[in-house]
Amino acid sequence: MAAVEVQALLRFLTRDAHIPLAEALAKITLLRKAKLNTAESIAQADPSVLEPVFTEEKVLKQVLNAAKRVSNPKKRTLAQVGSTGSKRVKTEDGSRVDDGSSLALPTTDLSTEELAKITIETNRSPLFLAFTIVSLKYTHPEQPLASQLSLAQAVVSAGAQSKAKYIGLTSGPTAEEDGWAQGQPKVKVMGREVAVMRRQVAPAHPDRDHEEAPSSSHDAFWGLDLEALRKSNGPLIAGQERRGQSGLPIHTPAAARTYLLKSMNIVAPNDDDANDHDTSRDPKSSVSKKKASAAKIAARKEEAAAMMLKAIDIVCQSWAGTLTTEELDRRVQSWYVQIRPDVEPGKAGWGQRGHVRLADILKLQRT
Repeated sequence: MAAVEVQALLRFLTRDAHIPLAEALAKITLLRKAKLNTAESIAQADPSVLEPVFTEEKVLKQVLNAAKRVSNPKKRTLAQVGSTGSKRVKTEDGSRVDDGSSLALPTTDLSTEELAKITIETNRSPLFLAFTIVSLKYTHPEQPLASQLSLAQAVVSAGAQSKAKYIGLTSGPTAEEDGWAQGQPKVKVMGREVAVMRRQVAPAHPDRDHEEAPSSSHDAFWGLDLEALRKSNGPLIAGQERRGQSGLPIHTPAAARTYLLKSMNIVAPNDDDANDHDTSRDPKSSVSKKKASAAKIAARKEEAAAMMLKAIDIVCQSWAGTLTTEELDRRVQSWYVQIRPDVEPGKAGWGQRGHVRLADILKLQRT
């Protein structure tokens, strides 16, 4: 497959199908083996061919819908117009990114006392993402939600790359150390300076409940995906063309949101999931049960993320009026270090899951 085709397929997976970059890169090899090199070929493929590549039913449906939309000019035009519930903004390379209610994070009505009884199972990376997303509400309130998600993912990605090098999972300099952030503005988030790209944000429509544009005294940003930039052998300066496209790759807010919402589980030892398991030999019944179970699992994960976000927000809100934004940024970093689950040292601990008691987070409130 030519380099241009690889880039086009990668753009489709990350931008249109909202697959996180790391997952998208892994899928490209499998798609090549199946001779599915374009969105059009994916849209026309039999689902049975795609199932070994996209093993999660929700992700498979997401990719198929995106492929059909991209390969159908009428649907593509309608998608660009947008709906009343969300809008799309252009990145510097002319692509569009969701920037409205479709990015809204889940919420919960549980009280502080109820949250204190909850334990969440997760690993360090999505937990750090949750702390970062919430902190940005207070340290960079001028940034729209889409920008906060993108910036948070940029911080998590940079930290993961440094950690992978430190424990020996990767070798050689990171993209940042290799100079791929050269010439780009930077924003300090959670103690780390991340390379960003200024973004265009259209003013909110007066008759729609859209995300408000930042004031004219502030810039809105996307967090740059430096590893993707290096892999594509792209430019060091925004606006210069690279193979197959122009502009710079960003951490898309939808990918950050998806990653967060699928990475946490509520620890419920007495939870009886017996009804989720189907022993019937009826194929239709089995499929129905699997779909219901998958939907329930996804809902529970979103609920877990909502609880985690609220617990962190309660703590940040209690301190926001007494600390400067710089002080709060440092404080949130220390809270994450206190709360993160214990894992085995070195490579064995990479991606290892652990338990986080929300009561331990809530104890950090200002009294």
